[in-house]
Amino acid sequence: MMDQAVSFDFFIRLVRKYWRALIAWTVAGFLVAAGITFFVITPQYKSSVQILVSRHSENAATQYTDQQADVQMITTYKELITNQVILNPARKALQKQYGFTRSLGSLKNEVSVSSTQNSQVFSIDVTDSDATQGAEIANQVAKSFKQQVKKIIKVNNVTIVSPASPANAPASPKKAINLLIGLVAGLLLGFVYASVRILTDRRVHDIDFLTDELGLTSLGQVNHQHHHNHVSQQVTKLQNNQMDEDADQKVRQTRRRV
Repeated sequence: MMDQAVSFDFFIRLVRKYWRALIAWTVAGFLVAAGITFFVITPQYKSSVQILVSRHSENAATQYTDQQADVQMITTYKELITNQVILNPARKALQKQYGFTRSLGSLKNEVSVSSTQNSQVFSIDVTDSDATQGAEIANQVAKSFKQQVKKIIKVNNVTIVSPASPANAPASPKKAINLLIGLVAGLLLGFVYASVRILTDRRVHDIDFLTDELGLTSLGQVNHQHHHNHVSQQVTKLQNNQMDEDADQKVRQTRRRV
């Protein structure tokens, strides 16, 4: 309980003494996050094409089994789509048809596959800095998959359910999240700065520290008066007046002797 009180008192003293620094660090964190989000990070657009791979069975008894087999095969389709056996033909077609120059490694980094549990439909997702190019890449990869999977697994029932279209808004960066992170990071850095300043400050700021923390006995206080210019001027003026009075007194004494 005592440690909690001390910690809370420390927190209150920190905020009261360094609230300007906390605000400054928070604003700085927000500005840095805004600068990085709006001027440094390149926006990325996500385009998706949905694909259905199914088997047509006339036997009702085996239809459910075939559907479950198709769902399990999606994992294999994911491996194929991100493999060069699908991406390499797609890369050559993109270069020939649209003039896109992509290395196999960069194309692989842009392509991903997502699916819903117990669904025969899965999506080919492409993330690119150009929304139009991302959609065209996704559609071409889907076409390449449809052509190549017939040769590899002997599957003919591949349907492109929904072709990809250019995204209207970037998928990243998440502006609101980045700005919030900047605010929190700036505030935390402000607390770190203020804590270091307080913990490294060895000066005595009040008598309570001496009596309560160190257990010393207070014998009294000596007030300190700041040295101001007008005080110096008054002292100098008084000294000059005293010197003038002393000079006049010496003159009068000299006249009396004469």
